[in-house]
Amino acid sequence: MFRKALEGEHGEVIRKCLSIFRNRFAQDDEVDGYRKDGPVAVTLFELGEGDEADQRKARLLRQREACSVIERLLVRVG
Repeated sequence: MFRKALEGEHGEVIRKCLSIFRNRFAQDDEVDGYRKDGPVAVTLFELGEGDEADQRKARLLRQREACSVIERLLVRVG
């Protein structure tokens, strides 16, 4: 269904969105995906900005999870 939408009238918008996901979430040659601003923003929104060790650890884990979800999406849609 998703691939069909890529061929439809909104295909260009969908491709731009996927590009944004790649740039903001996915690992590349220069930086690990979980360190990019997408996963960081997700985590700060969900868990806040506290500086306690447990909270920092939870944020780091959530950043990795957010990155992984988007990377799996990108692999599946091509």
